[in-house]
Amino acid sequence: MTSYLVMLQTNSNQPFIFSSPRLREQIGASFEITLLSHWVEKEAKELLDTDDLPASFWVSDSSGKVIVRFTGHGDEPKAQAKDLIKRVTLQALTDAPGLDVTGVFIEAKSSTLEAEDLEKLDRAFSGYSLNRRPAAARFLQFPFLERGSESALPASPALSEDDCRQMRCYARETLNVPLLPDEDTSFSPPTQTDQDAKESLSLPSRIKRAWSRSARRLQLKDVVSRWSPEDQSSWSERIKDLSEDPFQLEGAFQDLPRVDGASGKFTALSTVGVIHIDGNGVGAIMRDLGEAFKGTDCHLDSLEEAAYDREDNPCNIDEGRFQWFVMEVNYRLDGAVKEAVARSWADVECLANDDDIDLVPVVPIIVGGDDVTVYTDGCYAIPFAEAYIRRYEELTKDDDLLSVLAIVAGGKKTDAPERDRFEIDDYIIQNPGPLTASAGVAIVGRNFPFHIAYDLAEELVERGKKLGKKPGTVPCSTINFHVLRDATVLDPEDTLNEYKGRSQRPFLIGHYAPQRTGDATTTSAEETPTTTSQSLSSWARILRAVAAFDGKKPDAPTQTAGDPFPRARANRIVKLLAEGKEDQAATEWDDALQNATGAGRLAKQLQHLPPHPSDSAGTGDSLEQIKWLLDLIDLSENLPDRYLASRIGRDADGDGSPEAADGSTKGGAK
Repeated sequence: MTSYLVMLQTNSNQPFIFSSPRLREQIGASFEITLLSHWVEKEAKELLDTDDLPASFWVSDSSGKVIVRFTGHGDEPKAQAKDLIKRVTLQALTDAPGLDVTGVFIEAKSSTLEAEDLEKLDRAFSGYSLNRRPAAARFLQFPFLERGSESALPASPALSEDDCRQMRCYARETLNVPLLPDEDTSFSPPTQTDQDAKESLSLPSRIKRAWSRSARRLQLKDVVSRWSPEDQSSWSERIKDLSEDPFQLEGAFQDLPRVDGASGKFTALSTVGVIHIDGNGVGAIMRDLGEAFKGTDCHLDSLEEAAYDREDNPCNIDEGRFQWFVMEVNYRLDGAVKEAVARSWADVECLANDDDIDLVPVVPIIVGGDDVTVYTDGCYAIPFAEAYIRRYEELTKDDDLLSVLAIVAGGKKTDAPERDRFEIDDYIIQNPGPLTASAGVAIVGRNFPFHIAYDLAEELVERGKKLGKKPGTVPCSTINFHVLRDATVLDPEDTLNEYKGRSQRPFLIGHYAPQRTGDATTTSAEETPTTTSQSLSSWARILRAVAAFDGKKPDAPTQTAGDPFPRARANRIVKLLAEGKEDQAATEWDDALQNATGAGRLAKQLQHLPPHPSDSAGTGDSLEQIKWLLDLIDLSENLPDRYLASRIGRDADGDGSPEAADGSTKGGAK
């Protein structure tokens, strides 16, 4: 018996998604990446002439990356591996032009999967990737051809009626795209609009746009089913409420020509939030699944069912424990991430309803592995990011497998000896706990290019990770944000460096934040921890300071406590810090404490944030306290009314529901 492993993977996913500024195309492009596993399953069934693939077939199945195994006699598995790569890459060329799909195969060490096989497969893929041609090279520019209106690629004819019919049938029959209640069962979501047919578009753009409506519906089906798993009859109506029409979404985020038949469900947003979230340490787990398996093998026979919806593991644990483990990790991570997105979405909807807002546009662009990218209203972006981290930690902490894998994600102790065998005691986190994540939120103006905002959010995540994964400390979740007031961004790193020294972000939040260097929760406070016991989380204390800054009662931000801290003076202090005039900034702050209404109330709240002022009266001269002002300005301007009350109330009551705050529906930052 011989065994061959096949890896098929999409490459350059971000350039593929963000190559167009149009939201519809980005929705469709993200969806096309998820089709890889469908292509593999379809072609493998035809290749093996079976309706049910063997339990040993699937090795790994995640967004944009699939590993499968063929076992048989002689050269048959090798021939099947070659044929599968040929079939799937051809399918990708047909269904998703412009998407770069690469496949490699190797002969496995034995008839059962081993960690060394995955390492060998990764090396083969890396070697091949160095020499492959880019996907854009498939679209010849010469002889001279007309270029697409929104692409550097050549223009193509409009999709034929047969093309559209095939796509609709595939969406309905293979992907089970849900239908709305008033639609005929024979109806499938429209693909090409009359306007798209008339425009000069590249072939990748046409296909992405054609997939966008089906992609949005399928996305909403997953979210709604997680909200109400017992009430499947309400799915269709709820999907309709959330807006399945990509044209409606584009109208919220971008200025576009009016499209016939598209309703104006959303008002134009004043600001847009681009959220990027990445799991901490998940990459290390996936790179060394062999070591992770050694540390978790003893738990596999007693795992409880996950408390969220996920794919069923097709592998048989009795026939191959390691292979079963790899698939289980894939599906549990995928399920936890999608569940966290759905619950965060619900949290935002609850906040919006309490603020008398009918609907907040939420558009997940990337939800795969431990990566999440979401577009939403700028005022709801930070609440969504914070809710996601909280939900993600809750889900993984309560998961029997993922909570143990968090030990692996934590990284080895600096003084731990190298060993051939994985040992739990070699890791920082000694007890099972939640996986952590880092969130970056770029708040930009309407019509701002998505790809630039994404790059900015990605840089925010990287800076958060440096704090959250500081060597020698317990890994911790972080949240980082930036409000872009200048429309020009030459380089995300340079943009953020301009604010160095006048802000406390990024912030440590979540389960492990209290364990990090005393009570320090920010970048600048890392070296100056406080030892004061606090009843509220670090994030709730920051929000109380925001309430005080706005002239609200910190413990009841729906109620006015007095005048807010003067914005003109706050901006003046921030400007002095930016100019390096720290002594003048400190003098301005001391003068505010003596004369400005509301300054004393704010100073009292700042005492609960690291580091503490040197004097007990709160009138002090701590420069680090002054550096909170820019954060307070930005948070005050970009948080919805209900959020402060609900979040502070939840911490005070120990209740995880948005309804934990007082019963009023208004208040908080304006």
